[in-house]
Amino acid sequence: MSNLAVRNPHAFGMAVTALGVLVFIPDALLLRLIGGDMLAVAVWRGLLAGGIFLIWSFVISKAEKPSLRESLSGLCLLVALLEGAAMVLFCASIGHTSVANALFIFATAPLIAAVLSWVFLKERLRPQTLAAILASLMGVFVIASGSLGGPTLLGDGLAFLNAFAVAGFYVTLRKIGQKNMLPSIGFGYILGAFAVLPFAQFTAYSAVQIGYLVLNGAIILPVAIGLLSIGPRYLTAPEVSMITILEVILAPLLLWAVLGENPGTRTLFGGALIVSAILAHTYWRLRLARSPLGEVQN
Repeated sequence: MSNLAVRNPHAFGMAVTALGVLVFIPDALLLRLIGGDMLAVAVWRGLLAGGIFLIWSFVISKAEKPSLRESLSGLCLLVALLEGAAMVLFCASIGHTSVANALFIFATAPLIAAVLSWVFLKERLRPQTLAAILASLMGVFVIASGSLGGPTLLGDGLAFLNAFAVAGFYVTLRKIGQKNMLPSIGFGYILGAFAVLPFAQFTAYSAVQIGYLVLNGAIILPVAIGLLSIGPRYLTAPEVSMITILEVILAPLLLWAVLGENPGTRTLFGGALIVSAILAHTYWRLRLARSPLGEVQN
């Protein structure tokens, strides 16, 4: 893979990002199979993934790394807090709504990031991006309308907060630039785990549930996040968005096939609006980047 990165950086970025998405697809299914209180799952998931990231960063990896103080100060601390919050909010949303609702609403994160970049980084918000944001919000409203008066509306709201946390994470990384953030991400997972520890309801897990939990927290989450943190170094933001949208489409289908979790008509319609808006925006961004004036216009 290292040879491919030198010979064809773009192909390497596509391969790494696609592999990260494929690793992530069973994530929500495993959360369902673990079952129980999702805040308790978030505690174990955060401790496992955070521990793996810190062991890799400070013991195994020979890459340049920030000090402990640097990893927990300034914008690096904000990265840790946002990633820890996103991990907890995702688990909490899965516990209160369908996987399809949670993932389709989560898919709005890149468009929310565009708004946050406009507010905090003074980046231009183009009409095409604004149109995609409005279309995706319509999709969110359609999905939430199917939850009105029901217990899943809370989960939909948590999924939307998760999208905001992830969007803030993206914008903060953009502000920081090229810097090893894996230690901060690891600390973030552990901070998130300790933050919800007083509210978690722990029960005894079977050997099978423990196996699913270890697979989810110690393997899938750190491997997928690690791969997805590499890909954007070699790809444009639209290309990354186009690949990562596959998880949003395939993960609910996997739940439907394995556990029979039917997303419902409104969720499918709202999800189609969100995915279509993101794909259309991605296509526009790709064309813009390839045009002679792409860099100036962008």
